[in-house]
Amino acid sequence: MIRQDYAAGLKVLHWVIAALIFFMLYLGWTMGGIENVVEKIQAYNLHKSLGFTILALMVLRVLWRAFTATPPEPATMSGLEKLGAALAHLALYGLVFLIVLSGWALISTSDKPSLLFGQPFPLLPWFVALGPDEKKSIHHALEEVHEFAAFGLAGVIGLHVLATIWHVIRRDGIWSRMAPRFLGGGVAVAFAVTAGGAVALLGAHDARASEWSVDPQKSAIAFEANGSGFVTKGTFKTFKSEVEFDPSLPEQTSVRVLIDVKSVDTGQSDVDQTLLSPDFFDPARFPTAEFVASGAKPAGKGKYVLEGRLTLKGVAKPVSLPFTIATTNGAASVKGETIIDRLEFGVGPKSVAGYAVEKDVKLSIDLAALKLTN
Repeated sequence: MIRQDYAAGLKVLHWVIAALIFFMLYLGWTMGGIENVVEKIQAYNLHKSLGFTILALMVLRVLWRAFTATPPEPATMSGLEKLGAALAHLALYGLVFLIVLSGWALISTSDKPSLLFGQPFPLLPWFVALGPDEKKSIHHALEEVHEFAAFGLAGVIGLHVLATIWHVIRRDGIWSRMAPRFLGGGVAVAFAVTAGGAVALLGAHDARASEWSVDPQKSAIAFEANGSGFVTKGTFKTFKSEVEFDPSLPEQTSVRVLIDVKSVDTGQSDVDQTLLSPDFFDPARFPTAEFVASGAKPAGKGKYVLEGRLTLKGVAKPVSLPFTIATTNGAASVKGETIIDRLEFGVGPKSVAGYAVEKDVKLSIDLAALKLTN
């Protein structure tokens, strides 16, 4: 006997993916306007993580559909209507895959840090291997593709909702094939109208903030530790950053830096190995350190202070970072340093091999950045 509706599992997949896509479209068009830097970063990483989730669910759905019989269309549908429905579904599937894959490629070509549900985002090797200029060029093109596909998907979803309302009014059984069994026709119409209104409102908000692109090749994040007359200096070779800054509006400054602690380099292999041990940075459990701050306070000509939060080894503590910035023709040089108590973060013991190690560690930044234009 041929099924008259889809399997329960496919229905669940359909509505879960639909809900995620609606939320993702809304988030994609509103997260750029979030003022609180921590909430903004969380929104971006949630957007990226849910995009990856949608990709996995869509692959599962395609495979499931490939091995599951599809309920037949009602005899009342004309050949033209069936062709239109097939093309609309093809467009829906194609645009969803285009959005999530272009988003993944955007993450892989970006110099900004990204997390997948709290862990470093897996990057596409082909894009990672590109040079800085190639990445920048491809990244811009991918942004256009991603945005175009998002608007296209919103439009196709709008048509899909209108078609659903039409089938409910005709009572031809199309809606019931995918509808949860507890939903009646009246509820279906209300849901479809509400969803259609949501799609129409999604494009009403599109805010972007000007940003600065930090060049890791010309920048450095360094530290200096002292103990028993010895000085250990090192840098972190790999980091990503997001910087928004306007000298005329310092209160709107937002900064985020994500550091790969495995990239620590002191020039001494034995020291590097010690720093990568569980007693110190423990990258096996805590692969990244993060600094997040919003709102810079003026402290004199070209001088500011960032009040932020440093997360290291899973411990978050407030950190004040004084810095200076000099800008010329869209280029900026940023220098700053601060002192942290490493013991507060659980980094290292009080002494190593019988030598006392001071708890205070100096952190310094020396960044070269270019202003991005929208």
